[in-house]
Amino acid sequence: MDEQPQVPQPREVFFVIIAGFFGTLLVMQVVILLLVGSDPEAINANGLAELLAVVGELGLAVFPVLYLRKKDYSLQRLFRWNPVPGRVLLLSLPLGAALTILGDELDRLIQMFIPMPDLVQEMLLSLKAETPLEWILMILGAVVIAALVEESIIRGLLQISLEHYQNVTRAVIYASLIWTAIHMMIYWAVQIFLLGVILGYLAWRTNSIWPSALCHGMNNAAALLFLNLQLDQRLPGYLWNGHVSPLLVLPALILVVKIIQYLDGYYRLAAVSESSELD
Repeated sequence: MDEQPQVPQPREVFFVIIAGFFGTLLVMQVVILLLVGSDPEAINANGLAELLAVVGELGLAVFPVLYLRKKDYSLQRLFRWNPVPGRVLLLSLPLGAALTILGDELDRLIQMFIPMPDLVQEMLLSLKAETPLEWILMILGAVVIAALVEESIIRGLLQISLEHYQNVTRAVIYASLIWTAIHMMIYWAVQIFLLGVILGYLAWRTNSIWPSALCHGMNNAAALLFLNLQLDQRLPGYLWNGHVSPLLVLPALILVVKIIQYLDGYYRLAAVSESSELD
């Protein structure tokens, strides 16, 4: 049998990710100062904020990619760019929709006890898209690139390293904690962490980031549509007394459980079949 490719230590991966994260922040700050100085209004004008968001998300991947290439690691294996069966990818669509519904209701429940701070509401203004260019950049950065880059680095590189040197449960939890911390958004920490746990399980079970990236992208897309178009208020039957309708929450919860159970059984059976063929 071929020797298994080497997997970097979690501490090594952690410092690579952190260096890339803060390096990207530093470069973006320099670019902002060079382009618009310290005028916050200029940053939000002409799609500059959205463009910087795209550049920032791409920047997160630059240092890890360069580092892994220098060390001669397999990008496909460590980023979990592995193909999955079509049925698994199709199941990711209803799973992503169900997770979005549950996440929205969890956010509304938390706001009952901890109202959204003014600072967070001001930050949400940067996600407002008014022109076609801003819509394109926002979808590209916050939906497509964010899902692919963050899943590749967190559920791929980091979690694979943790799985190799820890048990799977700890790997998923630690990766989700780091993903939550990188967002630097304390108000949404619970929602981000819980979503991260499910995405981490999904990436581990399928050994691919494509299902988790699809769910991640759907969640971000829904957030953009809810914020910019008040889509949650326009959808008939979606809201009930300021909350997501129980007629949607309960089926969404059942759907998440059933899909996870199906995927677990599917991959367990596939592993048994593969083991039998090797014997």
